[in-house]
Amino acid sequence: MPLKKEISLLPDKDNPNSFSGRVLLWLTSVGRYIIVITELLVISGFISRFWLDRRNADLSEAIRQKKAIVESTIQFEKDYKTIQDKLLIIKDAYAKQSDFSNKIITLADSTPDNIIYQTFNVNKVNNLITITLSANALTEDAVVEFISKLLKQKQIQGVDIKTIEKKPKDNKYLVNLVITFKDGTSN
Repeated sequence: MPLKKEISLLPDKDNPNSFSGRVLLWLTSVGRYIIVITELLVISGFISRFWLDRRNADLSEAIRQKKAIVESTIQFEKDYKTIQDKLLIIKDAYAKQSDFSNKIITLADSTPDNIIYQTFNVNKVNNLITITLSANALTEDAVVEFISKLLKQKQIQGVDIKTIEKKPKDNKYLVNLVITFKDGTSN
């Protein structure tokens, strides 16, 4: 029967300085530490994968929630900008608008108690302000007093009487006037 030979990977005790002996000695001492450290890195990478996956899921959910909030406020923001634009247009219109209050106060001061306004229009064309009105008067004296008070006002350039009619059924006078104010007056 043949003899069994044993194979040993350890360096021979006889020649530890040979190349193969030094390589085997290095692999058995330093190499095992490298393998253990590599295995620890792989295991920690595998375990950290669970933590990273959970963190990724949490961040994805937070992003979805914030995206939904932003999407829900888009219409509000559009409406807000539209309203701001409209308010700016209105502000500009008010800034360009003429002040007719003093003209109306002058007209009110000239109006007797027996005059009732039916229609009232204020127009401004080429810096000339006119008021077109239709009124009912209870007496003829009220019509005369109204027109004479208007003619006495310093702000009024002219009074154009369109019609004066007496309504037989109502026993009232219908008066249609166009009052022209002087150009450039502010009082």
